[in-house]
Amino acid sequence: MDSLIKSVGENDYQPEKYVKELSQRCMGPEELLQQKTNVQSLGEQINTMLKKNVFYNYIQFIDTAKEIANLEGEMYQLSHLLTEQASLLNSLASSSIVSEQISNSGKEVNGVQNTEVDNVIEEKRVQKLLNIMERVENCNNLVDVPDRKCLHEGDLLELDPIENTPVQRIHCYLFTDICIVTSWLSSRRGPARYRFQSMYDLCNLAVVNIKDIKNSFKLLAFPETRVFQAPNTGLKNDWLSKFEVAKKSQISVENKMKTTVDHKMIQRADSILLVHNSFEPETPELELPEWIVDLADDLDVLIAQRHFEDANSLISKAKQYLEEHSDNISTSIEQEIKTKLENRIQALTLVLTKELQVSPDKSHKGGLRAARRAVRILNQLDKSSQACDLFLKVCSNLLKSQLQYVKRDGAMSSFVKKYSMVFFGTTIEITHEFLYKAFPNSSACASAFILWTIQEVNDFMIILNKHMFVPQTSLSNLSECIKVIHKNCQELCDYGIDLQFQIDGQLRIPLTKSINDIKDKTIEVIKMRFSEDKWKPFNLKTKQQRDKIIEEYTNYGFSNIESYNKGDSWIMLTQNTITFTRTYLLLLNDCLVLYSTDLANVIDQLLYEVFAAHCNYIKSSMKNKNFVNDINIITTNARFILDIFLSHCFKLYSASTGNASPQIHTRLKSEFGIIPTQNITGYI
Repeated sequence: MDSLIKSVGENDYQPEKYVKELSQRCMGPEELLQQKTNVQSLGEQINTMLKKNVFYNYIQFIDTAKEIANLEGEMYQLSHLLTEQASLLNSLASSSIVSEQISNSGKEVNGVQNTEVDNVIEEKRVQKLLNIMERVENCNNLVDVPDRKCLHEGDLLELDPIENTPVQRIHCYLFTDICIVTSWLSSRRGPARYRFQSMYDLCNLAVVNIKDIKNSFKLLAFPETRVFQAPNTGLKNDWLSKFEVAKKSQISVENKMKTTVDHKMIQRADSILLVHNSFEPETPELELPEWIVDLADDLDVLIAQRHFEDANSLISKAKQYLEEHSDNISTSIEQEIKTKLENRIQALTLVLTKELQVSPDKSHKGGLRAARRAVRILNQLDKSSQACDLFLKVCSNLLKSQLQYVKRDGAMSSFVKKYSMVFFGTTIEITHEFLYKAFPNSSACASAFILWTIQEVNDFMIILNKHMFVPQTSLSNLSECIKVIHKNCQELCDYGIDLQFQIDGQLRIPLTKSINDIKDKTIEVIKMRFSEDKWKPFNLKTKQQRDKIIEEYTNYGFSNIESYNKGDSWIMLTQNTITFTRTYLLLLNDCLVLYSTDLANVIDQLLYEVFAAHCNYIKSSMKNKNFVNDINIITTNARFILDIFLSHCFKLYSASTGNASPQIHTRLKSEFGIIPTQNITGYI
């Protein structure tokens, strides 16, 4: 595969040449099919990589577009502010006391202006507006605003703001207060030549000169941006100058209106104050401290500089001040301060929640400590529920990232041990952080954490079940894995969280199936061994080998196993009996590890049926005419199985489960306890 990738990635790669060389090099159709499979696999890998790159670049493109849109809006606001400042400076520079005196003296000399001239000018203005309304289809009423004049009009070419390609031909009208954009009507008969498209208020419109594109300028009406191109440079300059004149005129009108309104408001307030003072005595108002007046601005600065603790302290201080001095502050001022304070609290909450949010391209590499700061401040802002939900998502992300490092590169039991250790170790760390650091005194959050823990354990067990319960898995491996899981789970009990029930619930169904499968396989093995059994004493060849067997049974707990010795290397137990006892003891130990109330019936049935299968075959051998001469050795082995081995096994069973008189032992004794004892003493 590496050679294929290297050859395909070369600059001078030629497919025909590669196929020709490949057909000469490969021997037979099998190698050609293998090469075809390699090429297909490489194609799938490349296709997957391309999809990932496209998805990654698409996300970056969306993020970049959002940033550009935000920057464009900020540039529009900046341009708007600069235009207003320039207009204000020009109006201040043009106004003077001397000019006002000269104009007033000129008015006194000239007397009353010519009314007829004013009427003619007004008629021309109105007629021009009516003509425009007649030429533009679906145009709004232009005459309803007094003193509105048409400053400039002309044809322009609209360009795409991103690709700078022509979009359409338009006709634009510039008035003293608005700008109207119309499109051409090519096939329309009658006086109307244009169709109304859009109208922009000059107060919310900014004009930007574009130097990169010939004879072009840009209209910014947030969030919309439109680019127009004039036929030549002169017309472009005319448009820019007319826009500047219109903006200055609009600003001067607004300033005059604002001055007039302020003057009227002051007069009205003075009159109301006089009336109020004449009827009611003056009540002193509390003078607000400077930090309360600047509260909103200070909070904005602290949030922008990410000084979240200082912002929270200032919020608490403001709340306390408002509670203590609510009687001495006017209702309107208090309401205004509370509104601003609430808006800043929402802004701070939004920033803190973004700190805790987890997305595919953003993970909390700092772990739980990185989230501790945001959670603490959200708790102080009475946002514990929201902080709890976000913190649990951070915990899920942390747990998932830790488990991703565990790879199955060996035996199943080794993987289960590592996976279980990482899961419960991380869960213990999360539990300590949640219950003792993040939410120490919140019962509602503790309940949410318990539900989260149960869900995570269920997901954990689903993954482990897929790895543990596979075909050909022995009961020993299963018991070893489950023993490790129970041990790790027990460590969580120190924090008052017992997940044993959840784990056993997830294991119940697959374990029941595995135990039944192992029972059937063990019975099949017993049947096969008895079909080959010749009922002969076991010859271990040497005394050392026999002593080794005796030592093994002694370690199992059999005290008088030496009584079955015969000669130097013989033992009066058959090889089948020794194999069965070893298998059954191993099976019993594994079952005792897995034993629980839910699995008790399944395990008891396994132990009973396996033991009963062996005893049934012993009975059938006693009745078999082929083993008439071997009845003594059969009886000896039967007595060992029923009297010694069965009692020993169920002593272990009782000690482990706490059941003093197991029904399996009683049932087996009653069914298989009656066996002839003829000539047994001669062999013991």
